[in-house]
Amino acid sequence: MTRARLSLFALIAIALTTVIAVAQERPASPERAARRSPPPSEAPRPSDAIFPNRPEVERLPNGLTVVTVQWPSPGIVAYYSMVRVGSRDEVEEGHSGFAHFFEHMMFRGTERHSQHEYERTLQGFGADNNAFTSQDYTCYTITAPTRALPTVIELEADRFQHLSYDENVFRTEAGAVRGEYQVWSSNPSQPLWESLSEMAFTRHTYGHTTIGYLRDIEAMPTRYEYARQFFRRYYTPDNTTLIVVGDYGDRAALMAKIREQYGAWRGRRDRPRIPTEPEPTQGARRDLPWAGATPPRMFVGWRIPAFESTDARRREAALRETAALQIVHDLAFDESSPLYQRLVVQDQSVLELESWAGEQTRDPGLLVVTAAMTPGQAFDPILDAIQAEMTRIGAGEIPAERVRAVQQHLRYALAMGLETPSSVAGFIAGMLAVSGRIEAIDDYLRALEQVTPEDVARVARTYLVPERRYVATLAQREGGAQ
Repeated sequence: MTRARLSLFALIAIALTTVIAVAQERPASPERAARRSPPPSEAPRPSDAIFPNRPEVERLPNGLTVVTVQWPSPGIVAYYSMVRVGSRDEVEEGHSGFAHFFEHMMFRGTERHSQHEYERTLQGFGADNNAFTSQDYTCYTITAPTRALPTVIELEADRFQHLSYDENVFRTEAGAVRGEYQVWSSNPSQPLWESLSEMAFTRHTYGHTTIGYLRDIEAMPTRYEYARQFFRRYYTPDNTTLIVVGDYGDRAALMAKIREQYGAWRGRRDRPRIPTEPEPTQGARRDLPWAGATPPRMFVGWRIPAFESTDARRREAALRETAALQIVHDLAFDESSPLYQRLVVQDQSVLELESWAGEQTRDPGLLVVTAAMTPGQAFDPILDAIQAEMTRIGAGEIPAERVRAVQQHLRYALAMGLETPSSVAGFIAGMLAVSGRIEAIDDYLRALEQVTPEDVARVARTYLVPERRYVATLAQREGGAQ
């Protein structure tokens, strides 16, 4: 059930413009204006331009965090359960893939509600439910009619506290994960991402992908007891956040229902020692053959800092670097950028050129660029062109007006993806996963406002250099399929 990962900043990359545009087109109603006006004693926050009502946060005595946001979506509510466990937490050698595995197991039912009853009940309401796993977190998503909310709370509280399965079911699901790996491995992106991760992280658990290594997946059926321990270690109230967005009605009643259903949940999150990855001193490259037909492909990743620093004294500076790197994505790889226009539109040496904007991580991660090239095109000239653009940005050769234009675009485009309760809940889940705090939303938006052209040049010449660069290429094996 691995789903495409929600891109935090891609999600908000569009919505702010919509909110502002709507505000300009028609006057706000007195009720809406009243809701959006902060108390006189409280200064406006950057997120006031995104959220019509500020998020409210409550922590239950057992450690469960609940975030609620009233959203103008009559009759619809999003109910997200974010568990701060991902492939980052898979520290035991030979046990990769278990965070993703439990994304599957969580749909196997409990003694009170079987798998089929769970699905049938949600489908009966016309609800949409799904899940996905990333390096840093696993998220279970439900969007449903408001009238279904009491039932949704009861079903979700039950499966998080009373998940039930025997060894036969466990083995069956392990087989399903192996099948998912086989499907994914037929995509050239899988070995490219796996190789890039291995090269960039020789100690940190970001060195293996979320789905895990095939050898570990094949061993999963023998690890029933380990799996049960994994669930107890990470599926705990203090490691879980409920995010409720939309037309949920009376908040006091909502919280009473949540306390009733989750209040007895007990457990404390395990604190595994996540290996620290040393700073890179030289890059690496790996060239992969591919048996099937494919254009030449290349993944390039530079080691960059975490989304924010765990040191509060460094937090503001770290978020400013994150915001500056986000601007680099657009400056260098947006379809309007000079590099894209030259390689894709004019030379047509590259078929696709993309960067993974918004892929922020809890620990130092990667800024990733992918390229698919015209058949016969050599890798080195394209790699040189990409690196030259990083050098040009680092040298401060980009006109300040261009940097400010991209900055403005991001600021006003940030909220365009936040048009539905589910997109808002997904955005909040991602921000909490990499930061652990709701205030990070305002801090990041404030950092984005304050970034200067010099900040952008500095992060490019500091982080986007060959010494921190990892490259994986893939080309059709000679004599392979045509």
